[in-house]
Amino acid sequence: MNLVHVRRFWLAGVVLAAVLALLPFSFHAERYLETATRIEGSEAGTVPQELATRFRSPFVDRVVLVIQGIPPADSEEGEQALATIAGKLKEEPGVSGVVSYLDFRDPILMGKEGGTFVLVGLTSTEGPVESLVPKLHQLENSLQNQLQGRYPAVKLELTGETPLNFDIRKASADDVRHDESLVIPGTLILLLVAFGSLVAALIPVAIGQLAIASALAIAGFLALRWHLSILVQNLSTMLGLGLGIDYALLMVSRFREAIAAEQNGLQASALAARQAGRTLLISAATVAIGFLALLTVPISEVRSIGVAGVLVA
Repeated sequence: MNLVHVRRFWLAGVVLAAVLALLPFSFHAERYLETATRIEGSEAGTVPQELATRFRSPFVDRVVLVIQGIPPADSEEGEQALATIAGKLKEEPGVSGVVSYLDFRDPILMGKEGGTFVLVGLTSTEGPVESLVPKLHQLENSLQNQLQGRYPAVKLELTGETPLNFDIRKASADDVRHDESLVIPGTLILLLVAFGSLVAALIPVAIGQLAIASALAIAGFLALRWHLSILVQNLSTMLGLGLGIDYALLMVSRFREAIAAEQNGLQASALAARQAGRTLLISAATVAIGFLALLTVPISEVRSIGVAGVLVA
């Protein structure tokens, strides 16, 4: 019997070590998750690849810089201001192309009240292209401050799919952290009331947090090969807290019942593993099988729900 306990101890140690090794990779996992929906094999999915490989277009990924408060772009003073902005953009690392009224004197690039816009192509060799957005915001603020001396009403704003995705990703990460900061203390208080012990109350919360961190870390690695949605982060948090706390609560309850029946710690742990452990394995396997079915759907958001469910379970 002692040998069995030793094996269980080492097995638990190996699992815990693997989870702790994954923890650093769970930080900022949202950087590798996508906010846009993708359908594998669709024309919308293959066209960007064709633009990048066949046509070598510098505008596969792009943003739009909207400029207001400078003289009309078709005036000499407006052209000088626009040339300053375009020149700084071309010098920025990650910018693959710049198109403005200076390149194509088309009325479509002229605003009704003197404004204009610049199309900026992006390419990133380090991480997703959205990682360039903060640097572009810094450049945007720098250019605005530089031009305000001559044009007090100047205003530069960055828009497009890439900045929008960046904002959605940041908002999602901030919301998850905010929700965790509200839910976890409340859950811990309820567990303290139920168990009357700080250690027993901390175990379910810790298990839930480890499940979330492990799922996010693995999802980050999978996102390097698959298109995974930012939904993975939200669902991992929701399912990790729900299933992790529920399963750990059942295991701890069985262990405490065995202790109350005057069994020692080793006997109580063996009894809890036999009674609750097998039940939890069957329950988790059933949950995982249900989410596995979603992996067959070629829509990235639906597949991401399946990935989050399988990993957490």
